Amino acid sequence: MARTGHGGSPLHDLRWVGIGLAIAIASIVLVQTGCNTGSEKVVRDGRLQLTLREYSVEPRSIRMAAGPVRIEARNVGKLLHRVRIVSDDDKRGNRRSVFWQDKRQPPLRPGTSSVPATICLGPGRYRIISAQPGDEELGAVADLRVDGPAPTCRPLVGRKRAGSSGEDTGGGE
Repeated sequence: MARTGHGGSPLHDLRWVGIGLAIAIASIVLVQTGCNTGSEKVVRDGRLQLTLREYSVEPRSIRMAAGPVRIEARNVGKLLHRVRIVSDDDKRGNRRSVFWQDKRQPPLRPGTSSVPATICLGPGRYRIISAQPGDEELGAVADLRVDGPAPTCRPLVGRKRAGSSGEDTGGGE
């Protein structure tokens, strides 16, 4: 019988390998299922309150009727954050349309709130992201589903981002 260096059988080592694999698989499942899950926030009064912190935007899943929405964001984290609404066609940020980013104000400092902005969104799927470099890749994302017929207000038109730099060519107020 082979010795393992621990004075025990080789099965003892295999048990630890199995436990390690089980922990790794459980961790991956928890991370994957934890992305943009939880209860869906339904916007009924035309007001959307966002909370930004390191690597998260809350609520993570939002549904609303097409039309005007008043957006206000609060930074409860320790880093700068900025809200951007983009199309949901490419979750890796490659040349997707930017629908809105409030260019009237600088990124939100920790402990501050944005000046509320009212925008009009048409039916579709969007993503609300923290537009600071690297935040989206680290999880600062919320899914936004806009339902219903075309709104009575004039919906924002998305503009393609200008290539790989990540800078947009417009689409903000």
